[in-house]
Amino acid sequence: MAGEQEAPGWAAIDAALARLYGRQVPHQFASQTAYELDTPSPLPAIAVYEGVRPLHWHFVSYGLSELFEKSSEDPNVSGFGFELTMRTPRAADETTPPAWPLRALQGLGRYVLGRRQGFDTGHCAELGGSIAQGQGSALTCLACVPDPLLGKINTPFGSLLFLQVVGITADELAAMQRLDHEGVVNLLGELDFHGITDPTRSSYFNDPGKAPVLRRYQLGVLRDR
Repeated sequence: MAGEQEAPGWAAIDAALARLYGRQVPHQFASQTAYELDTPSPLPAIAVYEGVRPLHWHFVSYGLSELFEKSSEDPNVSGFGFELTMRTPRAADETTPPAWPLRALQGLGRYVLGRRQGFDTGHCAELGGSIAQGQGSALTCLACVPDPLLGKINTPFGSLLFLQVVGITADELAAMQRLDHEGVVNLLGELDFHGITDPTRSSYFNDPGKAPVLRRYQLGVLRDR
C-alpha cells in the first residue's frame, strides 16, 4: 500500500476500509501498467477484503479518484468522484478471490479513464457479454449503487463515493428502464442489501421471493404496503 505522505488520497481510502474491516489485511492486486489505457490493468490497484454475514469477497478499486496529488479543477471532488466496488460470493473454505471481478473492474476503469466519463448512482448499462468472462453467466448487464457499507467520504482532494457495481440480467435491466436513479437504488437494495454479484444465479424473475419485488417496481409501487 502507498504511504500516507506520498498518497493522501490512497490513505483516505485505506482509512475508510479500516473502519469497516479493522486490522484485516486485504488481498492486494497492484498493476504494473497503471494508467496505460492500452493494457488490461490501467487502474493502479484493487484491494479485496473478506466480508461476512453473508460470506463474500469485497473488491475496491484505486485510481478513479486522485491518489497522489490534486490535478482536477473541482476542489470539492476527487478525480471522477468515485471508486468502484463489487461484492461476489465467497465459500467458507475459499482463500483466494476469483479473478473475473478484477478483469471486470479493470475493464470499467479503462472505459472511465479512456472516455473521461464517469458512472453515477442508478446508472444501468448492457455489457455486450457476461460480466464474468468465460463463465457463461446470465449477468450481462450492470447497475451502479452507492456501496451499502462504505458510502461517501471526504479526502484531502475532495469527496469520493464508493460506487458498487451490481451484475444484473437483461430482463432485470428492462424492468428498471422506467425507474429514475433513486428507484434503481431502492429496488436493488430490496432485492439484496449487500448487492452481491453471483455469476451463477438466474434472473430474479425466476425467484418466487424476488419476482414480486421486481413486478411491484414495474407497476410503479415503490414501497411494499
